[in-house]
Amino acid sequence: MTDSLEPLSDANADLAKESIALLHQYQQLQDRYTALLKLNQLTSDCADLSKLFTQVHRAIAAVMSADNFYIVLYDQTLSTLDLVYHVDEKDHMALGVYPLSKFAGSMTNYVIATGKALLATPEVIKSLEEANKITAVGTSGIDWLGVPLMHDGFVIGVMVVQRYSADTRYQESERDLLEFTAQHIVTAITRLQDRKRLQAAVDARTRELMQQIRDREKSELLQESLYRISELTNDPDLVIDTFYRQVHNIIGQLINAENFYIAKYNASNDELDFAYVQDQKGVNSHQFFKKRKLSNRFTELVIRSGETVLLSQQDMLALHEQGKTIKPEPEVESWLGVPLIDSGELVGAMVLQSYHSATRFTEQDAELLRFVSRHVASAMQRREVADYKRKAHELLEHQVKLRTAALEDEIKQRKIAEEKLQHAACHDILTGLPNRAVFIDLLNHAIARSKRRPSFKFAVLFLDLDRFKVVNDSLGHHAGDMLLKEIAIALMQVIRDTDTVARLGGDEFVILVEDLESDEVAHEIASRITELLSAPFYIDNQSIFIGTSIGVLFNNARYTSADNMLRDADTAMYHAKDKGKGCYEVFDASMHKKVQNALSLEADIRTAIAEQEFVPYFQPIISMTSGKVVGFEALARWHNEQRGFVLPSEFIPLAEETNLVMAIDLQILEKSCQQLKAWQQRFGYQHLYVSCNFYCNHFFSLSLPQDIQAIIDKTGVSPQQVRVEITERALLENSDVVLKNMHALKKMGVKILLDDFGTGYSSLSYLHRFPMDVLKIDRSFIESVHDRDNHQAIIKTIIDLASNLQMETVAEGIENLADAQLLEAMGCMYAQGFYYFKPLPSKEVAEILASNV
Repeated sequence: MTDSLEPLSDANADLAKESIALLHQYQQLQDRYTALLKLNQLTSDCADLSKLFTQVHRAIAAVMSADNFYIVLYDQTLSTLDLVYHVDEKDHMALGVYPLSKFAGSMTNYVIATGKALLATPEVIKSLEEANKITAVGTSGIDWLGVPLMHDGFVIGVMVVQRYSADTRYQESERDLLEFTAQHIVTAITRLQDRKRLQAAVDARTRELMQQIRDREKSELLQESLYRISELTNDPDLVIDTFYRQVHNIIGQLINAENFYIAKYNASNDELDFAYVQDQKGVNSHQFFKKRKLSNRFTELVIRSGETVLLSQQDMLALHEQGKTIKPEPEVESWLGVPLIDSGELVGAMVLQSYHSATRFTEQDAELLRFVSRHVASAMQRREVADYKRKAHELLEHQVKLRTAALEDEIKQRKIAEEKLQHAACHDILTGLPNRAVFIDLLNHAIARSKRRPSFKFAVLFLDLDRFKVVNDSLGHHAGDMLLKEIAIALMQVIRDTDTVARLGGDEFVILVEDLESDEVAHEIASRITELLSAPFYIDNQSIFIGTSIGVLFNNARYTSADNMLRDADTAMYHAKDKGKGCYEVFDASMHKKVQNALSLEADIRTAIAEQEFVPYFQPIISMTSGKVVGFEALARWHNEQRGFVLPSEFIPLAEETNLVMAIDLQILEKSCQQLKAWQQRFGYQHLYVSCNFYCNHFFSLSLPQDIQAIIDKTGVSPQQVRVEITERALLENSDVVLKNMHALKKMGVKILLDDFGTGYSSLSYLHRFPMDVLKIDRSFIESVHDRDNHQAIIKTIIDLASNLQMETVAEGIENLADAQLLEAMGCMYAQGFYYFKPLPSKEVAEILASNV
């Protein structure tokens, strides 16, 4: 009996050991599961990379030996390694960015080069060293285990654990665990890096907007101040001392003006008279502010130079040491003076002083005070004139009471006022020239006179300023009005006494040249005007080049009304503009013909739409990674039986002007979809798509989604194979309607491309608000990309921005291999251009598809 029990006891013991081993394995699996679950949660919840690496280390250390642990991030473009986390028993390295060469020959570098995990035992390390694949770097250990951090097939870093003792050895299971962990870390890293880049872009835009707001508030305050100064001059009951005090108060809202004075200059006797003084500390005695002849004080620097003077205490002392001024008061820390100039005449100076080191005037203060000073000087002169008129009026009233003869003066003044009213009704208020109504009347009289006297010859010159809108937009309407006045004066000096200059409105002038002895007289006047207006005009001390285009029309028996003559003169003027501006053109029958040709072309376009004459040409779009065709941009082409092949540059502008381009766009989209469906049935390619340009007005119509859906249903293509290209102009107008249409197209599955990105009013707000899928980089950046570094920076920024916003990028206008290689290196996804293919008819595209896309 004893013999039979002994084997049973041994079996129980073995069973117990096996159970303990199984429990140990179960506990290990449970620990790993817990660690992996924690890692998965970390990649979703963690918002800080440094905290992520610390918690990853803790999680790994919970399931395997990881006393020695580090993570490096690899930048392939810069060839650098960023040591973002490092814990080691023996080696100590500072966190930061190192050149890749510092890790040459290391196992870390080996993992980066191979893109594969490495479990390096002493035997493996010896073998790699003998093969010259690694060299000893750092303190040698027993086991070294490193796995690559992979993103989109590229190594972006390495995660490493190692041991210096042989108590516990790394196995394949630890390698698998570390590789699995690496996938989660890459997800977290890319997510946090994308968030950081996006946040940086948002912060930069926010700062830009805040600066714009501050600039706008400052501008509004300045405009309000100028308006208030103007209001002061129009208050007849405001005495001059109160006027100066309120001007001081207004300026004090723009600049620190605690110490302020206005000095008036009388050029006839070379004297300064201090009209207003507010000095907080009273450093200067009352003797200083008495009327005086010009001397060697600091105010005189402004008067004599007619320029702004900005001085520190050191500057003032230097001027004194040079013998140019008196010794300055020691309390004055900063001094700013600007001249008061009205209509080119120096009338005084306006001065600010500071006695505190905390207040020092800047060039910006000087510019602001200089700008305000122009209005103050004008207001002072008008105020003084108003005061003078008020006193004169008071004197006149007193004289009326004394003498009844003053009634005759009142009647006379009324007559003058009536004459002024009559003059105002017939003349332009701004320039004083005859207005349109007067000119029409004079022109009709000239036409009637030529009917009575056939020998009577005259001409009409129609002028339009070439760059007037630029002046208004850049310098403001005030400068524009001053320029119009100067031009009116100049035109009056050019014409003869018998001729008439009138302003029709805006920047349009007309001249009636009568009693012509020959046509050459009108040609000579037009030439003189062209030459005169090509020279610069000076407005507010700034030179302005304006130029003019002139249409010349001679009288003819066929003209019976002034309106018809003005119409043809206007037509001749537009021909001058089309010819290049800054010249004149004489109206002739060919101009009629050009108008008729435009009408004929419009009629042919309408017929071509009805007859389905517009056909798509297809320019392939290439994947820069695979080199294969992924889709096509469809471009409108037109062949007409009478006209032959009509270039897009000839019919597209007129089609857009007449809005016929919308019908052409839909016709091209439908034919492109039909052709794409035919290629799919013939060659079996399902990944190809077609992209069509749509005129901006399409997006202003709520029927756009239904129009496109009808074409998709009719042709049988998938919505995902249809793309619509939109320009930035469409995003500026009717944005709510555009946004609604874009959301409807996205819901259908149609992708939307933003064409010519970067050439218009590009804004990050568009990319966040409007649901775009693809950014098309305009060819203007590609054409000079090797000559202009800023174009490379712009392209790289667009590509990175699109990547961060999960958009695709297409580069247009690739003309050579160098362009293609550069765009591919920058990370651009797709490209099109003559380097790959020019726009092709469908037959030639079929030959390409037949040779395997």
